[in-house]
Amino acid sequence: MKKKILGSILGVLFIPFVLGSAPANAEEINIDTGRDQPTITIYDKNGHLVQPDEKQTNGSLPSLLGAYHPTSIKYLSNTATYQSNEFSGSGRRYSGYTFKAQNGTGTFKLTFKKGGFGVNTHTWGGTPADVSESYNLPLSGSPYTLTTKGFFYFLVDNPNPGQTYHIRAIK
Repeated sequence: MKKKILGSILGVLFIPFVLGSAPANAEEINIDTGRDQPTITIYDKNGHLVQPDEKQTNGSLPSLLGAYHPTSIKYLSNTATYQSNEFSGSGRRYSGYTFKAQNGTGTFKLTFKKGGFGVNTHTWGGTPADVSESYNLPLSGSPYTLTTKGFFYFLVDNPNPGQTYHIRAIK
């Protein structure tokens, strides 16, 4: 009896080898976060596409200069606007908010005064330090047009006194 059971088990295990193996297909799935990477486009005032800053995108610098990533989210819908407070101090400074479109196209007009800014994009509001892409946006290219379905915030190193940004959502 034991020989019959053992023979049956071995037979079941070896059937695929006798009949041939079925081809296996594998799909590459991003199981890192389960979140889609948003498409981000930024154009300067002349309509030129701004490329991400590769040095910053592949690992954002830790915040060691006394300022922290924003922890609050400001949703802007339709033609809503936001005017930043004046930046001051030295070292790296961050915007007070992470921004995202609400009920809109995800397109924003970014206007800078007294200096340019960096823009970091990320996929999830709760993790502003998990940067998808970083952009350097000098004052000379302002105003910029940014389109994203994700989140973004501003940063500047050693701001000029009175340096500000203005955001307007575009329908």
